[in-house]
Amino acid sequence: MTRNMRCILNIALACAAWLASLALAMNASGRQLSSSRTVWDGVYTEEQATRGQTQYMQTCAACHGKDLRGGSVVPSLVEESFSFLFGDASVGELFSRIQRLMPSDRPNSLSSQSYCDIVAFILQSNKFPSGAKELDADLETLRRITVTTKQPEAQAAQPQAQPMDRFVTVNGLRIHYLDWGADGKPSLIMLHGIGRVAHTFDHIATHFNKNYHVMAVDMRGHGESGWDPQGAYLVEDYVKDIEGLAQQLQLRNIVIWGNSTGGRVAQVFAGLHPDLTAAVISEDVGPERPREIADGVTSRIKQEDEKGWASEDELFAQLKAGNSRTSEDVLRAYAHHGSKQRPDGRIIWKRDPNIGNGFVPTELWRFVSQIKSPIIYILGGRSTIVPAETQQVLKKTLSQVQIVTMPGLGHYPSEENPTDFLAIIDRFLAETSAAK
Repeated sequence: MTRNMRCILNIALACAAWLASLALAMNASGRQLSSSRTVWDGVYTEEQATRGQTQYMQTCAACHGKDLRGGSVVPSLVEESFSFLFGDASVGELFSRIQRLMPSDRPNSLSSQSYCDIVAFILQSNKFPSGAKELDADLETLRRITVTTKQPEAQAAQPQAQPMDRFVTVNGLRIHYLDWGADGKPSLIMLHGIGRVAHTFDHIATHFNKNYHVMAVDMRGHGESGWDPQGAYLVEDYVKDIEGLAQQLQLRNIVIWGNSTGGRVAQVFAGLHPDLTAAVISEDVGPERPREIADGVTSRIKQEDEKGWASEDELFAQLKAGNSRTSEDVLRAYAHHGSKQRPDGRIIWKRDPNIGNGFVPTELWRFVSQIKSPIIYILGGRSTIVPAETQQVLKKTLSQVQIVTMPGLGHYPSEENPTDFLAIIDRFLAETSAAK
C-alpha cells in the first residue's frame, strides 16, 4: 500500500471517529463550559498563524491539501465544512480533535504549542480576525472560546474605514491615490485597468488594511490624476509614476497588485525593482498584449468618449447588461466614481481620451524575466488574455510563479467573485510571509 493510500485510509477512519465524537460532544448536556469569548474577538496573533501555517504544511497538507480544502474522503477545514464540523463548538474541541487524531499516521506527536499554532492558522484561513495576544495552549482556556460563523452584531454594524484622498507630483503630473491607512505596515499598491479608477478597489481594499498600508492609485490620465500633455500612456509611462510615488513615500517591501493594464505595470515595476518588491499579483493579464486586443479597446474608448450617456443611471444599466456576474454595488461605484458630466450634460468616463495612445501591442518578457519576488497570476476561466502557451512560458521563466484559473469568470475576477478571489490572495500572501 502506498503512502498516499495509507494516508487516505487513516484519514477516512479518523474522520469517522472525529464526526462521531463531535456529535456526542455537541449532544451531551452540561459538558461544555460557559464561554466568555468567541473567535471574533481576536484570539490569536498573525505571527502565531504564520508559525501554524509552516507546521500545517509539514504535517497536515499532504492529506488536507495546501488550501485546507481536503478531498473526497478528507474533510475541508474551511468554509461550510468547517462551520458544519465546529459551528457552536469550542476552540478547545477543535484543538482536542486535531491533537488526538492528527497527523493520521502519528496522532498526538506534536507539542501542544504546535497544535495550538495550527488552530490559529485554521482560524485565520476561515477569516476570523487576529488580535494582540496568542492563543493559549491551555485546554480549559480554549474551551471558553466559542467557534461561531455569525459575526457579532456590534462588530458587523461598524462602518467600513474610508480612505483619504492624497496626491503626489511625479514626472510633472499630479497623481491621486486613495490611502487606506496603516502607516508602518508593509505597502500594498493597487493598480486599476485601462479606463477604470482607484475607487474600483473600494469593495476589497478594507480586507487588507489591517495588515497592509493600502494605496489604490489613479494612474495618469484616469480619475483625479493629471493628464499627460504629450499623451504618454505606455506601460512604461505608468511605471515611472509608481517609481516616483514609491520614492517620495519611501516605500519598500511592496506588494504590488494590478488588474488588466495595472497588472502589466505591476509586472514591469517588479522586474525593474526586485529590491523594493515583496510580491506581485497580476489579475488576468500576462506579459503580452496582441494587436487584436489593442485595436478593439482603442476603438471602444473613442466611441464611448464621443457618444457618452444621458445619465449615470443609463451608464450603470449598460454596465449591468455587460457584466452579469458582477454585483450591482460594485458596478454602481464604478459608474459613480469613474464618470463625470460633460459641458453639454452628457456623462463620460473620467479619463483622458488619449489613453488609447498607449494601448498598443505590447511585449514585456524582458521585464518579467527579471522578477525575483513571489508572483501569482489569477486568471478568469472565460478570458483568453493569457493563453495556455503563455502560461507554459511563464512557468519555465519564473520558478516561483503561481498560476490560478477561476472557472467561469472573465477579465476582472476580483469584481465577479471577490470572496473566492480574496481567499486565493490571502493564501498567497500567507505563503509569501511564511517563506521570509
